[in-house]
Amino acid sequence: MTKATDGELVGLTRGGDRDAYGELVARYQGHVYALAYSLTENWAESQDIAQETFIRAYVNLDGLRDPERFPAWLRRVTFSVAMKWLKAYRPGLFQQLDGRVDLDTLEIPDFRPGPPEVVEKRELARAVQGAIGELPAKYRVPLTMFHLDGLSYQKVADFLDIPLGTAKSLIHRARAKLKGALAGYASEEVTPMVQEVFDEHRLPEEFAQKVLDNVPTLGWGTGRECTFAGALEAALTPTDHPYRYSDLLGFTGLAFRTRWFCGDDGARWCPSCAVGEMEEEIAAVEKATGWPLRVHFLQGDDVANVEQTRTDIVKSIDEGRAVLAYEPELNMDVVYGYEQGGKMLLLRDYAKGEEPLRLSPSKLGFLMLFIGDRGEAMSRREAIIESLRIAARNWRRERGHAGPGEYWYGRAALEHWMADIEGAEELSEEDLDQLRSVTWWNFTTIHDARKTAVTYLREIAEELGGEAVEALGRAADIYAEEVKLFDAAAAEPQVFIGSAEGWTDDAGRREREVLTRAIELEEKAIAEIERVLEQLPADG
Repeated sequence: MTKATDGELVGLTRGGDRDAYGELVARYQGHVYALAYSLTENWAESQDIAQETFIRAYVNLDGLRDPERFPAWLRRVTFSVAMKWLKAYRPGLFQQLDGRVDLDTLEIPDFRPGPPEVVEKRELARAVQGAIGELPAKYRVPLTMFHLDGLSYQKVADFLDIPLGTAKSLIHRARAKLKGALAGYASEEVTPMVQEVFDEHRLPEEFAQKVLDNVPTLGWGTGRECTFAGALEAALTPTDHPYRYSDLLGFTGLAFRTRWFCGDDGARWCPSCAVGEMEEEIAAVEKATGWPLRVHFLQGDDVANVEQTRTDIVKSIDEGRAVLAYEPELNMDVVYGYEQGGKMLLLRDYAKGEEPLRLSPSKLGFLMLFIGDRGEAMSRREAIIESLRIAARNWRRERGHAGPGEYWYGRAALEHWMADIEGAEELSEEDLDQLRSVTWWNFTTIHDARKTAVTYLREIAEELGGEAVEALGRAADIYAEEVKLFDAAAAEPQVFIGSAEGWTDDAGRREREVLTRAIELEEKAIAEIERVLEQLPADG
């Protein structure tokens, strides 16, 4: 099969093909990294500069007039990013180079870099690195490209836009100069020594996959307490079709839903079952966004299952899509990268916030959601109308199945929640702990859901127009009143805090009062939503 040209890959990238850009990154990552190091002589910063270069190039790709001139254009983007770093961290050198560089002829004023950031352990390695740093730029750049990424003479020449013979001559002269500079260390050929030093600083194999590093951090208390919607928003951020948290919570109906597990024993009080997503919500988000979600169960003690999981995660990351994973503690992770071919995964986690995690595949949670290839989605108007239908249906239906269990919904859910709180004094300590836990989870997530419902309803009211503007505005105001009710309850000692000290008869009585008022407000808000649905034509 004929290999795609740079111009063809640029065209595919502009058309939304992320794999095509990944091919460009893989094709030129060594060139960019080598040029960055030639200017900064800082390995760690050169990786960051290379990363920023490819991100900036991707964002500004429409500004490239001649796609077949991608290498020359990328060379200038690299130089621009590197100069920005020099201006911030090496201002003296920046002033020396600014305005005095000709990238077409590699006329760069010679300079003697400062001492290396990291002192090499071996004296010979220090000498080699120092000698390379003292080479004039027009020798240092092609030599670095040749040895750092194993590029051929032809590839060095193509990227620097110089004749093949010139590239060979510059590299041979660079080696001759190094041999003279290192005469006190070795009398033989210096090429193996140079190659050894560069081998220690090669780019990681997964460099091209780090385009997913812009997956945002997660965390409790950020106004995204629904871990499913929050993690999905984060996972979709790097894609060409991201979605806002408020839309995801709205489209799935989670912004309006209340659910409580049916049953007669304490085992029914499962936080994830009470407030998490299930088949209905997954189906709704697939239709509304076009992004299919494949459910996968991890069996950590099954070698074949773990290996298949690792393979699937690597494939997904390579295709530019993060993976959602539930932790055993019911937090949600987003797997956004990998190392060592997938033997170590890079995650963002609700419990850890900004701190990234590194886990082996076998240590992941029990359930994962893989984002498939995006298909046809509903129109936004259709998705909005369907979300209102889901909201009304979930409030009006008394009970229903979701996955392996059966649940109370809407008014019935809140009433059974109150009944369980009223009977708390008769529970065993173990069951009481479960009830405390699920009460806290439900209160926290419903509080967040109704705050988001206010935002969502006010956003979509104008989009639907007509009588929906006033009716959905009233519904938003009612949910806002419910949020204030929850805010007041949360501020009271020992109410809805889910701790052993917080469960008293007085606290239980106050919680039932809050939930009773919540039922009244929910009923009024749903009535306004139903009023809008009644006014819509049969076809929406």
